Parts: sequence; structure tokens; C-alpha cells
Amino acid sequence: MEALPREKLLVLAGCDDASLGDFERLRIIVPGDAGYQPSDVSRLRLILALRDAGIGLDVLAEGLKRQIFSFEFASQLMFEPVAMTEATVSAEVTAEHLDLDALNALRANASLPLLEADQLLREDDVEFIRLVAECTQLGASAAGMERVLRVFGHSVRRCVDTMRDLFRGEVEEPMLNAGLSYHKLLEISAAKRLALQRIGFRILFVLQRRMLEEAVFDNIVGRLQDALREHGLEPGDEASLPAVAFADLSGFTGLTQEIGDAPAAEKAARFEAIAQRLSRRFDGRIIKPLGDGVMMLFPDAASAVEASISLVEQSRTDELPPVRVGVATGQVVPRDGDIFGRTVNLAARVSALAGPSQTLVCFNTRAAAEVSTRKLSFQDLGAVSLKGFRDSVHLFAAQRAG
Repeated sequence: MEALPREKLLVLAGCDDASLGDFERLRIIVPGDAGYQPSDVSRLRLILALRDAGIGLDVLAEGLKRQIFSFEFASQLMFEPVAMTEATVSAEVTAEHLDLDALNALRANASLPLLEADQLLREDDVEFIRLVAECTQLGASAAGMERVLRVFGHSVRRCVDTMRDLFRGEVEEPMLNAGLSYHKLLEISAAKRLALQRIGFRILFVLQRRMLEEAVFDNIVGRLQDALREHGLEPGDEASLPAVAFADLSGFTGLTQEIGDAPAAEKAARFEAIAQRLSRRFDGRIIKPLGDGVMMLFPDAASAVEASISLVEQSRTDELPPVRVGVATGQVVPRDGDIFGRTVNLAARVSALAGPSQTLVCFNTRAAAEVSTRKLSFQDLGAVSLKGFRDSVHLFAAQRAG
């Protein structure tokens, strides 16, 4: 493998010569007989991160000397490692005809650190700037890009945090529990880390491509239906209005106090997994998790009610706390992957009134579901007043027919 000149190592790792000299003097990093290697870039960046985290160089040197750990695994930190470049923020922003303040506003929405004019850029920062410039040239507004990046940042952060937690729980913890030293742990787990990262990246890409295709087709179908409806070629069908369902675990706060945070969180995760599976079975999807609950969207009332009853039943079978559900039917306003509007608010209010193991629905949900299926029956509970709604709302308890 070709040796790396010292000057190039410093640039790629974002390190100054004096700091590297300190690391070498304490033998925290030691060049090989052939000089520096490309793997030293990741090794040096890790050492800088440890120093910036407040770990003293003498402590690092002593840890290496006593073989509490080593940095041999550092070449296997990332499946696709990112290095620094010699490009400055000001030069790249000027070249792409962007404004630094506007760029930083976008980065803040994506949960990325802000940039300073004289700062050297990482490789992925250069690509980010160029992609923003390309979007701008294609006519994307700053407000539109901020909305997209806010959702991307939140969603991707949750994905990578889940990947990290899975690695810690499924790979590292069993090794430590088996008595493996941290030195051996870091060394042995390195190869698995890269393999799992590669799989994770690929799965995210496959899922995003699949879901994007579904969204594109759904959008086009919706536009064509609107066009036909406007020309009187397709009558409106109230039975096919979308339905929103809020479901949560009853008494979750008390459960947390009774069995502890971690076991309660595990039950919430199992509940979300069940909701994910059942919502898909009935052509719906989870719009967002709510800690101890979920908000789901379905194409019609019958699907929403059947999925909700199944969710109550399956959670009971899996020995989870009782589930309560509220369902409302009507138009929703999609925005940034979320949904808004009166129907969403109504479903939330109705779910708050549901008792343990109960699915409550409003009048139009019952009416639309009865048009589509005879598998359901509804118990009339009368009208109630709900906060935020001027008129009283007629509620029904849904259950399987017979």
C-alpha cells in the first residue's frame, strides 16, 4: 500500500502539525517503517475526537501502554470513511453562487453543524453544498429545502441512532458479558461494524427507493382521479375517504413506574412493531410513533377499524398493556410526511376518551365502514362534547360482528 506524505495526512485528517507531533512523542500514533498509511487518517481523526471529548493525552498514552485498548481497529470505523479536503467554505460557497447564512439555515434544519467562512470542508460538506446549489438551480425554494431537510435530518438521526443501539446491544454487550476485554471487543467487533454498516446503508436505500416509488404512483393516481372528478367522469365516494387512527397503551406512565423505564420501553417498541405490521396488512401505514402510541393513516374507514380491532386483540395476545384506539374519517392535509387537519384532531380527541381495549369511532367512520363491510358492529354511546369542536360528536364502540 502506498505511503501517505505527512502533509497529506494532516489535510485529510484535519490535524495541525503540532498536534501530530504531540501524538507521536507520546506514541499515541506511530508511523510504520514505510511512513504513514491511508488507515492513519481514520486513526488520527479518532484520536482528535477523543482529545476534543476531554480525554487527556497522557491518559490516552497510559491506556495504550497498559494495553487497555489499541487503535488498530480504527481503520474499520466506517464503511465509507469521510476525509477532510483543502476546500474552504468561502471558496466553495462563492463558486456555487450561494449565501453562507442561507446555507447555514439549511444545515441547521438538517441538524448539521454550522460553517464558518475560513473553515476547511469535509468531503461530504462539499457534496452537500453542491447538491444545495443544484436544487436551487432547479427552482427549489429555501423554505421548501428547509422543510425537506428538517424531516430528513430527524428521520436519518433516528435511523443511525437505532443502528448504533442495535450494534451495542446485539454485538458489543454479549461480548462484554462473556468477559471479553475492551481491547479485544474493539478489535473483534470492527469487522462486524463495517459489515452491518454496509447492510444498513443498503437497506435504507432499498426502502427509500421502494417507498418513493409508492409515493410517486400514489401522487400521480391522486392527480388523475382529481382530473377525472373535475370533469364529472368519476363521482365522489364518501366511503373511500381516508381514516386516521390514534392508538396507545393504557396506563403506560404507571407501567413505567412499576417495571422501570427500560422494560416499559421494550413493551412500547413491541407495540409499535405490531402496529406497523397490522397497519400494512390493512393497506395503511404509521405516520409517526408517539412514544407509547402511534398515529396511523388508512385509505378508508373499514380498513382503519378492522386494523384497530386487530391491534387491540394482538396486543392482548402478546401480553402488552390494554390498547385504546380512536378513529375518525375525512380529508387530511399532508405536509412533510405528516398529516394535519380536523380529521386528525378529531381522532386524537376520540382516542383520549377510549377505555382499555376499546376502539371508539365517530359517526361518519361508522357510516363509511358499514357501507364497505359487514364484519363489524357498532355500539351507540351517544353524543359527547370534545375540546376544540363546536358541535357534539356522536361516538360508537366498534367490535367484530357476532
